[in-house]
Amino acid sequence: MYTLSLLLWMETVSCSQVNIRPAREEDAPALARLYVEAFGSKLRWAFGQYEQALPVVVEQLLQQDQMRLSETLVAEVNGEIAGMAVLRRDPRHRPHWVTIWRLIRRHVRGWRMFTATFIMTAMCNNLCTPTRSYLESLAVDARYRGQGIGTLLLERCFEESRRAGKREISLHVVDTNPRAKQLYERMGFRTVRVERFGRIAARWMGFSAQDFMVRPLSSSS
Repeated sequence: MYTLSLLLWMETVSCSQVNIRPAREEDAPALARLYVEAFGSKLRWAFGQYEQALPVVVEQLLQQDQMRLSETLVAEVNGEIAGMAVLRRDPRHRPHWVTIWRLIRRHVRGWRMFTATFIMTAMCNNLCTPTRSYLESLAVDARYRGQGIGTLLLERCFEESRRAGKREISLHVVDTNPRAKQLYERMGFRTVRVERFGRIAARWMGFSAQDFMVRPLSSSS
């Protein structure tokens, strides 16, 4: 079901066809590239000299459903993947660190195996609850930013959360991404708490704090 904003956006960009759908297995390579483009700065420190393996690792984690390809939404523009959203709805799923470790060690050596396993297990962590979905990641291809795709993905996430019987949707946004925070606030999210990191962690990760944001859902929202 398309929302009014989707229809208006399609009228404004009439040459484009927008389709938001569940991800398929064959989407994994493109989704991995998009994921690394959007979030690589938070992950590369853990891989160090093996950072070139990051897209392959993400692709394989998607294929093995550790990064929840089964809970990923894809935005297509003229048949090309332009955005993605990983929306956690199943609170029963937990990442299997042994599976992640075995995958990581195919591509990473030495002590970097430990840091890479740690960060990728953290990225696969499931923070949804029986009453609250969790938006693990939202990314839009750089070529399509500023065209409303992030908003469309969020609206679809609200719809899918309600279908799953959730009363709220939550997410984290880092302090180095004020544009994303502005989008979330415009879409009704409010900061519940600010989670701060120590200097050493901030130096490695590239950000010093993140906001935990929540938006209530209703049948009319």
